Amino acid sequence: MLRNSSFIFLAIASLGACQEAQEPITMITVKNEIVGQIPKELFGQFLEKPSWEGELGPEAALKPNSFEWQDGVVDLVQNMRIPLLRFPGGTDVDHMDWTQMIDLPNMEWTNGNRPSVVGHKGDTVGANFGYDEAGHLAGQLGADLMLVVNFGDAYLKRKPIEEAAMFEAALLAYCGAPLGVDLPGDLEKWPALREKNGHPVPYPVKYIQIANEPFILDQGVLKTRGDIPGEKREHFFQCAEAYIDLFKKVLPGAKIILDGNCQDIVDNMHARLGDKVDLVAYHRYYPWGIKEVKKQGKVIDRNTLTEKEVWQGWVAVPSIQDHTGFSVFDDLRYRSAVASGYPIALTEWNWNGWWKADSVNAASGGSLFTKAVGTAGFIHAMIRAAGKDELSLATQSMLVGNSWGITSIRVSGEESFSPYPLPTGQMTAFYANHFGEHVLKAAIDSVETYAQPYRFNNIGPKKKVAYLDVLAARNDDQLFVYIINRHFDKNIDVKLDLSDFELGAGPALQKTLSGNLDNDTPCSRFPLRYACQGEKVIVTSKKSLNLTLTSRTVNILEISLLGTPRQP
Repeated sequence: MLRNSSFIFLAIASLGACQEAQEPITMITVKNEIVGQIPKELFGQFLEKPSWEGELGPEAALKPNSFEWQDGVVDLVQNMRIPLLRFPGGTDVDHMDWTQMIDLPNMEWTNGNRPSVVGHKGDTVGANFGYDEAGHLAGQLGADLMLVVNFGDAYLKRKPIEEAAMFEAALLAYCGAPLGVDLPGDLEKWPALREKNGHPVPYPVKYIQIANEPFILDQGVLKTRGDIPGEKREHFFQCAEAYIDLFKKVLPGAKIILDGNCQDIVDNMHARLGDKVDLVAYHRYYPWGIKEVKKQGKVIDRNTLTEKEVWQGWVAVPSIQDHTGFSVFDDLRYRSAVASGYPIALTEWNWNGWWKADSVNAASGGSLFTKAVGTAGFIHAMIRAAGKDELSLATQSMLVGNSWGITSIRVSGEESFSPYPLPTGQMTAFYANHFGEHVLKAAIDSVETYAQPYRFNNIGPKKKVAYLDVLAARNDDQLFVYIINRHFDKNIDVKLDLSDFELGAGPALQKTLSGNLDNDTPCSRFPLRYACQGEKVIVTSKKSLNLTLTSRTVNILEISLLGTPRQP
């Protein structure tokens, strides 16, 4: 990857004096010059297997008392072009015995089901979707696997460190080790059991995550900010090092991710573990539950907000760069992860928010489509971070589920309705299906901005948010220009300067994702879609094209190219 953290992807030039008042057209100039890379792993998904608050994850997507997906689920998953699956947790992974999610000799079955597993709150969830099922799905998708291991057994001293590490190494041997290779201890029996269970070929385990949100694992000690008692920090690292050393003997080609959501752990990680760690994990959700809305530090009546004011706040995520108004990552934990010296794995992220139950008119969780446009802001921030060689991969929370608002695909455990996508997942699929691996230099002239004065939990006020957030990328023969139009009620005319490219013969296409703010009025009912994609041909000369960006839309321009990009 290229490394140039000082590069500003979208330089803003003020050309207002040169632009005639009667022609308020925004100029976007794209240069055929590579300034960074977009790894396809940015479009991974978290196949979480939770157990609490009624959410069952992939278990709810199975036909009852079976291991078979409900009709339509696989089609929706395949449409997302997922390069990486993270499995199985999440908070519950530190409380589960992985062997309960495979077929063991002498296992006691009930009505064709594996025995249920128990999560961190004592709730149970079925085990019919386990490691073989996740591995098979990865094979169907051509995706790699990221396995998250149980770190709690060692850290919380439920087992001696070496015993806990060996038990989790057995999981890696079962899922990823070839038959007949030399493995520590008696681990050779696990690939043999996988073969007996009908899967002789290893699953594509590329990443192993050790520890998941340890601030939940040991609340009040492994906190996200501030110092951790030295003996606790050293115990954490002793456990992690024992896991890493053994895991590398089992799957030497897999990359190790260590959780980075505790600042004190991250600050000491490189000095303590060096190159034994490959990536540091970072999680980011906005805005969680919104109990109250504040303006200038004072609580205001939520009912006084207009739809426009809510929209303008909810799409200004994850952070906004002061001098451009564009979406970026710029919080304390992210800066700490960058300073760690390791590439970042964004292993959980999403626009995750709702109006809290004790607030006014709290029955509504808020506009699904607004959350999707916020998701596009996350993706733009991810692309910018990847282009600066800070971010290597991401897995969106969560792929399939029956209850939580962050699921990409909504299912019914009772098959009372057909599976359908939620808009945040649709948005990620929209970008994944129009993917260019090389980030290009782009500039937008006279960008219009707005002030966002409200605090919606951890979405804070912003002095300047760009109405148009623009990025450009290309592959060998296609140019992609990604444009979020955050304007609530104004279409924006744009002229795209392509004079730096040799255009191909294919049509230039404007693909648009749009939707209604009213969740009771989806843009399509059969099939059910809350965000719908449109497409039209746009006329291009050899040097430019003109187009209109409808308010409240995300647009991807797809233009055929000849020639190759310039390297920096």
